[in-house]
Amino acid sequence: MTAKARREELMIYLTDATDKKVNALYTLLEEDIKEHSFTLTSEHIDILEKRRADFLAGKTKPQPWQEVHARIRNKRKNA
Repeated sequence: MTAKARREELMIYLTDATDKKVNALYTLLEEDIKEHSFTLTSEHIDILEKRRADFLAGKTKPQPWQEVHARIRNKRKNA
């Protein structure tokens, strides 16, 4: 079974799982969940809203992830 299929199966299962089972799974994964979660500050939200507005107004264009990734790699390599 692929990871994608497992995710889908887990999502379906959790939809109808009892509170006891959901709490047990959360307890098992809590540390990992907290480690990978974050909260946006109001400053970050403002930045995202401005970027979105600029995009919707046609002031900026989307860039393919492959190009962004390559640019980041080049900067790291040349640093």
